[in-house]
Amino acid sequence: MPAYHEIRSELKTGDLILFSGKGAVSNLIKLFSGGKWSHVGMVLRMPAFDDAVLLWESTTLGDIDHFEFDKPTKGVQLVPLSQRLSTYRGEASWRQLSKPLGDDMVKALAQRRKELSRRPYERNEIELLRAAWDRVGGTSGGEDLSSVFCSELVAEAYQAVGLLEEYPKGLPSNEYTPIDFSDQRGLKLKGGYNLGEEVAISG
Repeated sequence: MPAYHEIRSELKTGDLILFSGKGAVSNLIKLFSGGKWSHVGMVLRMPAFDDAVLLWESTTLGDIDHFEFDKPTKGVQLVPLSQRLSTYRGEASWRQLSKPLGDDMVKALAQRRKELSRRPYERNEIELLRAAWDRVGGTSGGEDLSSVFCSELVAEAYQAVGLLEEYPKGLPSNEYTPIDFSDQRGLKLKGGYNLGEEVAISG
């Protein structure tokens, strides 16, 4: 199992990090979705800031200083990936995006990040678990981005840069769960992109 420092040079914006937590909500998500993953975040590499490697995620954890605000926050946050991995109590895996995002995609991602900045974590646990219940009964019929959960945030990012079809042509972002971004589901991306196999990593 490679450690973070061994793969740091290979990490790039758009890569995904999957997490398997041990808490009550994490266990419910895994139970309802039938997978091992309860959380997902996206790698952001910041060459302009000493080549910082960050994790963009939405979580109830508020234990690491937000990269932009210099204080811990809950909900949508941007934290050093090394710190998240070293403090996380559970398993983690990396899925590498097959090629770098283009300049226009990076700009679109920056705009979506701005729009979703400081959004709280999903307030309605029913919506979170409903998404984990493999979309039984069809889609939710729309998106409510007043609060977001982890896989919803990643789906929003991938839709913004054109890797996933946006609603209504594609699924609403709140219908995605962590397992959808795992090996288990074989998610198909647009634009000639794909995600590599899961690689277990440590902090």
